[in-house]
Amino acid sequence: MTTARFETRIPNSGDRIPGRNVPSSCGLRNSALFLGLWVWAMGCSSGPREDVEPLFHTLETGTVAEAMAASEKLESIYEDGDLPRLEKALDVAPVRTLTLIGELTTDGSAKLLLDRLPYLLEAKDPETARMAAVTAGLRRLKGATAALLHHPEEPPVIRALGRIWAQTLDAPALPRAEEIDRLTVLAVAHRQTMDVGGTIEACEAMLSVMIESELRDFLKKHSADRFPARRLCDDAVRRPGFDAEKGLRVHEALLASPDAGLVAAILTSSPFPLREELVRGFLKDPRTTTNGVKLSEVAEKRLNR
Repeated sequence: MTTARFETRIPNSGDRIPGRNVPSSCGLRNSALFLGLWVWAMGCSSGPREDVEPLFHTLETGTVAEAMAASEKLESIYEDGDLPRLEKALDVAPVRTLTLIGELTTDGSAKLLLDRLPYLLEAKDPETARMAAVTAGLRRLKGATAALLHHPEEPPVIRALGRIWAQTLDAPALPRAEEIDRLTVLAVAHRQTMDVGGTIEACEAMLSVMIESELRDFLKKHSADRFPARRLCDDAVRRPGFDAEKGLRVHEALLASPDAGLVAAILTSSPFPLREELVRGFLKDPRTTTNGVKLSEVAEKRLNR
């Protein structure tokens, strides 16, 4: 019997091994060359980044239409590497630059606004101060709260605070420090709303900042009375961007108001889907507004839409 002999041989680098394809050094070099060409081609296809300097210059010195066009381009290409140029533009043309910052989403632009906000809110130019508050609200910068609370009597400021701390009906609990800020804003907005001469901005902020239990208690306490801010509440929830679920809750609660004019206005033009059973309850309501509008008739019209 002959014993078979097996040899174990370490393959050379250029050998082909069955079931495997080990590239040679030449193949590796070709792969690297192909990869380099592909990266170069992709870079060429995307094109170089547009120079931001002419855009910022137009933003600062161009006509309104030219500045708006430049701002739209900057929104799409701005990076925080351009922060020094953004800071310069904020000095040269604050209102236009604040409009741009309101559309940006970067951390650097947010920090720039927070750093400058106390000074911008006290600017001699009223439009600069207004736009500073509006921009902080649009960016929902909670870090702006302290600076804004130094000017709570200004309508754009209280509205910005309402945007920053707006809560949905199912919002989760906030961390303690943030909850303190939210409650502070709520207290300020509530006082301004319920005082004589309350503003729609304050009322919108108050309702926006309330959590579900606060809104429920507020409506339970006031909706069936002729409280001074009842018309403000009606108008506030109709404003663009107001939380629709909250708006529905407010309008349905205000249907209990003894103010027939307010009830008629809600039945006639509420943008929210009022529950049918609530509307049907007015079909036999004998009240008539000072303008001669019968609640029964406006209820019937709403049901027949």
